[in-house]
Amino acid sequence: MSLVLVSSDSSDPAQKTTVAAPAETPMERPDPTVLAEKNRQEEQVLKKRFIGMVLGLVFAHVYVALALAYSYMDDHNHLHTCWLPLLGAFICGMIFVFHVSIS
Repeated sequence: MSLVLVSSDSSDPAQKTTVAAPAETPMERPDPTVLAEKNRQEEQVLKKRFIGMVLGLVFAHVYVALALAYSYMDDHNHLHTCWLPLLGAFICGMIFVFHVSIS
């Protein structure tokens, strides 16, 4: 398909016509520096998410261990649980799950 351009300023009955070159759109090659920068930024984000996953999992285990350490049985064989470390374990577990889900 070609375009024909007609100039309107000519007073000739035979108007001048010019044929425009077909607009070829070659595939642009992405700039390597832009791709490298984008990859570096994505690696930084992934590294932060991985650190969040590891820390969440480790601290969840630490809080469960603290909850077990502070739980005790009384003289009537009733188990008394320290709920604060269990809450910390739950929160750290949610941090771990959050980082796993967005990765």
